[in-house]
Amino acid sequence: MDTLYDTATVHPLDRYEYYRAGSAAELAPVTVHGRPPGQLRAVMSVAEISDFEIESHTFAADREISVRRTERLIGVSDPECYRVVTALTPGIRVKHAGHTVDLRARDIALYDSSQPWETTNPTGLIQTVMLTFPRALVPVDYAAVRPLVGSITPKNVPGRSALAQFLIGLTEPAGLEVPALAEVLYECVVGLIRQRLGEPGGITPQTHRLLQRTHISGIIRRNLRNPALDPEAIATSANLSTRYLYSLFQDAELTPMRFLKNLRLQEARRRLEDPALASVPIRDVMSAVGYRRSDQFARDFRQMFGVSPKDHRQLSCGQRTS
Repeated sequence: MDTLYDTATVHPLDRYEYYRAGSAAELAPVTVHGRPPGQLRAVMSVAEISDFEIESHTFAADREISVRRTERLIGVSDPECYRVVTALTPGIRVKHAGHTVDLRARDIALYDSSQPWETTNPTGLIQTVMLTFPRALVPVDYAAVRPLVGSITPKNVPGRSALAQFLIGLTEPAGLEVPALAEVLYECVVGLIRQRLGEPGGITPQTHRLLQRTHISGIIRRNLRNPALDPEAIATSANLSTRYLYSLFQDAELTPMRFLKNLRLQEARRRLEDPALASVPIRDVMSAVGYRRSDQFARDFRQMFGVSPKDHRQLSCGQRTS
């Protein structure tokens, strides 16, 4: 993710105005109101994935702050987007489209950039992940969706928990490495809206399995260095049984362990091709991606890439110097 603003980069006395300027530069600009807090930390990181913008926001202050998207701002800059907001922490109060809600951890709410809103950030740490995308991307009539704007997705909506876990995972680097991420995001947001409206094509069992597999893939990516990572450890981290873990991947191209192996080898290749790591011994590269045995690493690497790790590094160096 790229950092849009981070108050830690400026002098403490300048942080409030810096935060206000950063908020005015967001995709859907907002204004910040309230007396300057004595302590303030605000970070906004963004990543663009096709038509989607993923925004991770961390905020902490010793005084309550109000953030508003006004009619004037909408008139000046309106991307005509929906925004799916997922709270990682509780405490934010949102007034939007006739609704007033207090977000709890893992709540999912829908915003509309064309309608005013006001959020109140309490004292303490607040974290959210936001997924913003054009309204035109959703094949559902705008008038039908409007009653959902500003409301929280009920906890009994099938797939809501898996979707929240998936969206929260987007704040981690591994979350952005999901294959065909734009397609996954589309299935999620359109499925969520249709599900809440009771329309066909909501969060289907297939989409639910896709979300769970994506969550498991994130666990694997985060733990590549752990040589003890096995199906039991993966299942435990995902709060699943090992049997169910394997059933999730029955119709996938790779089993969880094959996926882990491929990721380890791809990361090893990346490290071997990195000029900054040219002096790092191959055995250290091997350990960094979770292999214990050098013979197994060399055999797997050759099987996948058709060349030994040593030769691959030498070939990469030769291509850079030629």
